[in-house]
Amino acid sequence: MRGTTLKRRGATALGDLPNLASPAGRTTTLRIALVLGLAATLGGAILLARSAGSGRAALLPTGSKAGVVVIDMSGSVSGAPFERIATVLRALAAANQAMGLVMFSDTAYELLPPNSPVSSLLAFERFFNPTEVSNGSPLFGVTPWNQFSAGTRISAGLRMGQEALQRAHVTHGSLLLISDLNDSTSDEEGLVAEAFALKKAQIPLRIVPVVASPADTRIFGSLFGYDSFLPPSAYQTIADEQVQPIATAWPWALIAVGMVLVGLLAANELFNTRLRPEAAT
Repeated sequence: MRGTTLKRRGATALGDLPNLASPAGRTTTLRIALVLGLAATLGGAILLARSAGSGRAALLPTGSKAGVVVIDMSGSVSGAPFERIATVLRALAAANQAMGLVMFSDTAYELLPPNSPVSSLLAFERFFNPTEVSNGSPLFGVTPWNQFSAGTRISAGLRMGQEALQRAHVTHGSLLLISDLNDSTSDEEGLVAEAFALKKAQIPLRIVPVVASPADTRIFGSLFGYDSFLPPSAYQTIADEQVQPIATAWPWALIAVGMVLVGLLAANELFNTRLRPEAAT
Protein backbone atom coordinates (compact mmCIF):
# COMPACT_ATOMS: atom_id res chain seq x y z
CA MET A 1 0.00 0.00 0.00
CA ARG A 2 1.32 3.45 -0.91
CA GLY A 3 0.24 6.40 1.16
CA THR A 4 -0.62 9.77 -0.30
CA THR A 5 2.49 11.58 -1.51
CA LEU A 6 2.50 15.28 -2.21
CA LYS A 7 6.06 15.51 -3.51
CA ARG A 8 7.29 13.18 -6.23
CA ARG A 9 10.34 13.41 -8.45
CA GLY A 10 9.46 14.84 -11.84
CA ALA A 11 6.06 16.09 -10.70
CA THR A 12 4.60 19.35 -11.88
CA ALA A 13 5.03 22.20 -9.42
CA LEU A 14 1.77 23.26 -7.79
CA GLY A 15 1.39 26.65 -6.19
CA ASP A 16 -1.19 25.68 -3.57
CA LEU A 17 0.50 22.42 -2.60
CA PRO A 18 0.64 23.29 1.14
CA ASN A 19 -3.16 23.57 1.17
CA LEU A 20 -3.43 19.91 0.14
CA ALA A 21 -1.45 18.60 3.12
CA SER A 22 -4.53 18.14 5.32
CA PRO A 23 -6.65 16.31 2.67
CA ALA A 24 -3.65 14.12 1.83
CA GLY A 25 -3.30 13.10 5.45
CA ARG A 26 -6.99 12.21 5.67
CA THR A 27 -6.68 10.15 2.50
CA THR A 28 -3.73 8.21 3.93
CA THR A 29 -5.61 7.56 7.16
CA LEU A 30 -8.66 6.41 5.21
CA ARG A 31 -6.56 4.04 3.12
CA ILE A 32 -4.96 2.49 6.18
CA ALA A 33 -8.34 2.08 7.89
CA LEU A 34 -9.83 0.44 4.80
CA VAL A 35 -6.90 -1.98 4.45
CA LEU A 36 -7.16 -2.99 8.11
CA GLY A 37 -10.92 -3.35 7.87
CA LEU A 38 -10.65 -5.45 4.72
CA ALA A 39 -8.04 -7.71 6.30
CA ALA A 40 -10.06 -8.20 9.49
CA THR A 41 -13.29 -8.84 7.58
CA LEU A 42 -11.64 -11.32 5.22
CA GLY A 43 -10.12 -13.18 8.18
CA GLY A 44 -13.50 -13.33 9.89
CA ALA A 45 -15.17 -14.61 6.74
CA ILE A 46 -12.61 -17.41 6.43
CA LEU A 47 -13.12 -18.49 10.06
CA LEU A 48 -16.90 -18.44 9.73
CA ALA A 49 -16.79 -20.33 6.44
CA ARG A 50 -14.89 -23.17 8.11
CA SER A 51 -17.81 -23.91 10.45
CA ALA A 52 -20.77 -22.74 8.37
CA GLY A 53 -23.37 -25.45 8.00
CA SER A 54 -21.81 -27.79 10.53
CA GLY A 55 -23.72 -29.34 13.38
CA ARG A 56 -23.31 -31.23 16.62
CA ALA A 57 -24.83 -34.67 16.68
CA ALA A 58 -26.88 -35.59 19.72
CA LEU A 59 -24.51 -38.55 20.08
CA LEU A 60 -21.83 -36.16 21.32
CA PRO A 61 -21.86 -34.43 24.71
CA THR A 62 -22.91 -30.82 25.04
CA GLY A 63 -20.04 -28.47 24.24
CA SER A 64 -18.25 -30.97 22.03
CA LYS A 65 -17.68 -29.67 18.51
CA ALA A 66 -15.62 -32.54 17.11
CA GLY A 67 -14.83 -36.10 17.94
CA VAL A 68 -13.48 -39.48 16.91
CA VAL A 69 -15.54 -42.63 16.36
CA VAL A 70 -13.72 -45.61 17.87
CA ILE A 71 -15.11 -48.85 16.40
CA ASP A 72 -14.47 -52.32 17.78
CA MET A 73 -13.61 -54.62 14.86
CA SER A 74 -12.88 -57.75 16.90
CA GLY A 75 -14.45 -61.03 15.86
CA SER A 76 -17.19 -60.82 18.49
CA VAL A 77 -18.63 -57.67 16.89
CA SER A 78 -18.83 -59.02 13.35
CA GLY A 79 -22.09 -59.95 11.65
CA ALA A 80 -25.44 -58.61 12.84
CA PRO A 81 -23.96 -55.97 15.20
CA PHE A 82 -22.62 -54.27 12.06
CA GLU A 83 -26.11 -52.85 11.52
CA ARG A 84 -25.79 -50.87 14.75
CA ILE A 85 -22.49 -49.40 13.51
CA ALA A 86 -24.07 -48.40 10.19
CA THR A 87 -26.96 -46.75 12.04
CA VAL A 88 -24.57 -44.65 14.13
CA LEU A 89 -22.60 -43.56 11.06
CA ARG A 90 -25.81 -42.48 9.34
CA ALA A 91 -26.87 -40.53 12.44
CA LEU A 92 -23.57 -38.64 12.41
CA ALA A 93 -23.99 -37.92 8.71
CA ALA A 94 -27.56 -36.68 9.26
CA ALA A 95 -26.16 -34.20 11.77
CA ASN A 96 -23.46 -33.10 9.31
CA GLN A 97 -21.01 -33.97 12.09
CA ALA A 98 -17.35 -33.92 11.06
CA MET A 99 -15.58 -36.80 12.79
CA GLY A 100 -12.41 -38.83 12.83
CA LEU A 101 -12.37 -42.61 12.66
CA VAL A 102 -10.34 -45.20 14.57
CA MET A 103 -10.77 -48.96 14.29
CA PHE A 104 -9.25 -51.46 16.65
CA SER A 105 -9.04 -55.08 17.63
CA ASP A 106 -5.94 -56.04 19.57
CA THR A 107 -4.22 -53.08 17.86
CA ALA A 108 -5.63 -49.74 16.75
CA TYR A 109 -5.26 -47.70 13.59
CA GLU A 110 -6.48 -44.26 12.57
CA LEU A 111 -8.36 -44.17 9.28
CA LEU A 112 -9.66 -40.59 9.34
CA PRO A 113 -8.31 -37.58 11.27
CA PRO A 114 -10.68 -35.48 13.38
CA ASN A 115 -12.81 -32.93 11.50
CA SER A 116 -12.99 -35.16 8.42
CA PRO A 117 -16.10 -34.39 6.31
CA VAL A 118 -19.12 -36.64 6.64
CA SER A 119 -18.62 -37.84 3.07
CA SER A 120 -15.39 -39.51 4.18
CA LEU A 121 -17.11 -41.15 7.13
CA LEU A 122 -19.99 -42.40 4.98
CA ALA A 123 -17.51 -44.06 2.64
CA PHE A 124 -17.08 -46.71 5.37
CA GLU A 125 -20.81 -47.26 5.96
CA ARG A 126 -21.16 -49.73 3.08
CA PHE A 127 -18.93 -52.22 4.85
CA PHE A 128 -21.48 -52.44 7.68
CA ASN A 129 -24.60 -52.86 5.54
CA PRO A 130 -25.81 -56.39 4.74
CA THR A 131 -25.15 -57.63 1.22
CA GLU A 132 -28.14 -59.98 1.28
CA VAL A 133 -30.71 -61.60 3.55
CA SER A 134 -30.90 -65.37 3.97
CA ASN A 135 -33.70 -67.06 5.93
CA GLY A 136 -34.53 -63.72 7.52
CA SER A 137 -30.97 -63.11 8.70
CA PRO A 138 -28.71 -60.41 7.22
CA LEU A 139 -25.46 -61.54 5.63
CA PHE A 140 -22.41 -59.29 5.50
CA GLY A 141 -19.52 -59.28 3.08
CA VAL A 142 -15.83 -59.49 3.88
CA THR A 143 -14.39 -56.19 5.07
CA PRO A 144 -10.81 -55.03 4.53
CA TRP A 145 -10.30 -55.37 8.29
CA ASN A 146 -11.29 -59.01 8.74
CA GLN A 147 -7.64 -60.05 8.94
CA PHE A 148 -7.16 -57.71 11.90
CA SER A 149 -10.16 -59.02 13.85
CA ALA A 150 -8.22 -60.92 16.49
CA GLY A 151 -8.31 -60.16 20.22
CA THR A 152 -9.80 -57.10 21.86
CA ARG A 153 -7.86 -54.31 23.55
CA ILE A 154 -10.29 -51.43 23.98
CA SER A 155 -7.62 -49.31 25.69
CA ALA A 156 -5.63 -49.31 22.43
CA GLY A 157 -8.58 -47.88 20.50
CA LEU A 158 -9.31 -45.21 23.10
CA ARG A 159 -5.64 -44.25 23.29
CA MET A 160 -5.44 -43.90 19.51
CA GLY A 161 -8.57 -41.72 19.54
CA GLN A 162 -7.14 -39.49 22.25
CA GLU A 163 -3.86 -39.15 20.37
CA ALA A 164 -5.75 -38.28 17.17
CA LEU A 165 -7.54 -35.40 18.93
CA GLN A 166 -4.30 -34.14 20.42
CA ARG A 167 -2.40 -34.33 17.11
CA ALA A 168 -5.13 -32.31 15.43
CA HIS A 169 -5.09 -29.77 18.31
CA VAL A 170 -8.83 -30.28 18.82
CA THR A 171 -10.27 -28.53 21.85
CA HIS A 172 -13.58 -29.64 23.36
CA GLY A 173 -13.29 -32.97 21.55
CA SER A 174 -14.81 -36.30 22.56
CA LEU A 175 -14.68 -40.00 21.76
CA LEU A 176 -17.56 -42.21 20.65
CA LEU A 177 -16.90 -45.89 21.37
CA ILE A 178 -18.91 -48.58 19.55
CA SER A 179 -18.16 -51.97 21.06
CA ASP A 180 -19.59 -55.07 22.71
CA LEU A 181 -17.31 -54.17 25.65
CA ASN A 182 -15.97 -57.73 25.74
CA ASP A 183 -12.45 -56.63 26.54
CA SER A 184 -9.47 -58.95 27.02
CA THR A 185 -8.60 -59.75 30.62
CA SER A 186 -5.01 -58.78 29.85
CA ASP A 187 -6.22 -55.26 29.05
CA GLU A 188 -7.58 -54.48 32.51
CA GLU A 189 -4.67 -52.32 33.63
CA GLY A 190 -4.48 -50.55 30.27
CA LEU A 191 -8.20 -49.77 30.33
CA VAL A 192 -8.05 -48.33 33.84
CA ALA A 193 -5.02 -46.24 32.86
CA GLU A 194 -6.80 -44.93 29.79
CA ALA A 195 -9.88 -44.04 31.82
CA PHE A 196 -7.72 -41.86 34.06
CA ALA A 197 -5.89 -40.39 31.04
CA LEU A 198 -9.16 -39.33 29.38
CA LYS A 199 -10.43 -37.81 32.61
CA LYS A 200 -7.19 -35.90 33.08
CA ALA A 201 -7.30 -34.62 29.49
CA GLN A 202 -10.99 -33.69 29.97
CA ILE A 203 -12.04 -35.75 26.95
CA PRO A 204 -15.54 -37.15 27.51
CA LEU A 205 -16.42 -40.63 26.27
CA ARG A 206 -19.76 -41.76 24.90
CA ILE A 207 -20.42 -45.48 24.52
CA VAL A 208 -22.74 -47.29 22.12
CA PRO A 209 -22.96 -50.82 23.59
CA VAL A 210 -23.45 -53.54 20.98
CA VAL A 211 -24.99 -56.68 22.55
CA ALA A 212 -22.88 -56.03 25.66
CA SER A 213 -23.30 -58.29 28.66
CA PRO A 214 -24.49 -56.82 31.99
CA ALA A 215 -21.14 -57.66 33.59
CA ASP A 216 -19.15 -55.77 30.95
CA THR A 217 -21.60 -52.87 31.13
CA ARG A 218 -21.01 -52.60 34.88
CA ILE A 219 -17.23 -52.52 34.39
CA PHE A 220 -17.38 -49.67 31.87
CA GLY A 221 -20.02 -47.87 33.89
CA SER A 222 -17.76 -47.88 36.95
CA LEU A 223 -14.80 -46.61 34.90
CA PHE A 224 -16.45 -44.00 32.68
CA GLY A 225 -19.78 -43.35 34.39
CA TYR A 226 -23.16 -44.84 33.57
CA ASP A 227 -24.17 -41.57 31.93
CA SER A 228 -21.62 -42.28 29.20
CA PHE A 229 -23.91 -44.96 27.70
CA LEU A 230 -26.14 -43.81 24.86
CA PRO A 231 -29.67 -45.21 24.55
CA PRO A 232 -30.83 -46.36 21.10
CA SER A 233 -33.13 -43.34 20.90
CA ALA A 234 -30.06 -41.12 20.50
CA TYR A 235 -29.35 -42.46 17.03
CA GLN A 236 -32.59 -44.05 15.85
CA THR A 237 -34.80 -40.97 15.82
CA ILE A 238 -35.41 -38.77 12.81
CA ALA A 239 -32.62 -36.57 11.57
CA ASP A 240 -34.12 -33.34 12.97
CA GLU A 241 -34.00 -34.80 16.48
CA GLN A 242 -30.43 -35.99 16.04
CA VAL A 243 -29.08 -32.52 15.39
CA GLN A 244 -28.39 -29.71 17.80
CA PRO A 245 -26.94 -27.11 15.45
CA ILE A 246 -23.97 -24.93 16.31
CA ALA A 247 -24.77 -22.86 13.23
CA THR A 248 -28.18 -21.92 11.86
CA ALA A 249 -29.44 -23.41 8.63
CA TRP A 250 -28.64 -20.11 6.93
CA PRO A 251 -25.15 -18.86 7.90
CA TRP A 252 -26.33 -15.33 8.67
CA ALA A 253 -23.08 -14.36 10.36
CA LEU A 254 -21.10 -15.32 7.27
CA ILE A 255 -23.59 -13.49 5.02
CA ALA A 256 -23.32 -10.34 7.18
CA VAL A 257 -19.52 -10.43 7.12
CA GLY A 258 -19.64 -10.92 3.35
CA MET A 259 -21.85 -7.84 2.97
CA VAL A 260 -19.44 -5.81 5.10
CA LEU A 261 -16.56 -7.04 2.94
CA VAL A 262 -18.36 -5.99 -0.25
CA GLY A 263 -19.11 -2.58 1.29
CA LEU A 264 -15.48 -2.04 2.22
CA LEU A 265 -14.35 -3.00 -1.28
CA ALA A 266 -16.84 -0.53 -2.74
CA ALA A 267 -15.61 2.19 -0.37
CA ASN A 268 -12.04 1.45 -1.38
CA GLU A 269 -12.92 1.89 -5.05
CA LEU A 270 -14.89 5.06 -4.34
CA PHE A 271 -12.43 6.90 -2.12
CA ASN A 272 -9.08 5.56 -3.30
CA THR A 273 -9.35 5.95 -7.05
CA ARG A 274 -6.59 7.86 -8.81
CA LEU A 275 -7.22 11.59 -9.14
CA ARG A 276 -8.13 12.50 -12.71
CA PRO A 277 -7.55 16.23 -13.45
CA GLU A 278 -10.12 17.86 -15.68
CA ALA A 279 -9.64 20.87 -17.95
CA ALA A 280 -11.12 24.12 -16.71
CA THR A 281 -14.26 25.17 -18.56
